[in-house]
Amino acid sequence: ITTANKPRDELPSPSMKDKCEPLFQEEWSKIYPDELIIKWYYFPTAASKRVNTKQIKGIYYCKQEFMSLFGEGKVWGMTTSPCWWASDSKRGFRKNAGARGFYNVAVDVGDGTMKGFTTGNLHAFLAVLTRQCTPGVICREGFPW
Repeated sequence: ITTANKPRDELPSPSMKDKCEPLFQEEWSKIYPDELIIKWYYFPTAASKRVNTKQIKGIYYCKQEFMSLFGEGKVWGMTTSPCWWASDSKRGFRKNAGARGFYNVAVDVGDGTMKGFTTGNLHAFLAVLTRQCTPGVICREGFPW
């Protein structure tokens, strides 16, 4: 069988990412080898943001607390902090969020605007992401602003 006058075995193969299962996946993000995908990032389209993990300079996180977003996080967009938050309509409104394992995460790629999003499994998320980043990447609790 041929396609466009090429035998089937000469068709371009899919990229490794197309063949690869995510190393980590949840409602708000996916991690592939060398790439973090932040879902529902861009306003108003909710398109995903792709981040090369080798460019990540810092990973910062804080437990989500009910009604405690002032200056720290936002449901979607930017506050007075240097962070753009991906959409999460429940950010700041989950009761017992910290006890249930919800965290706000911000990654710094050195471009002046951090990328913020939610994770519901911080330990697994960090274990996978830090292995994809360059050695010595900053990873700490608390935001740098």
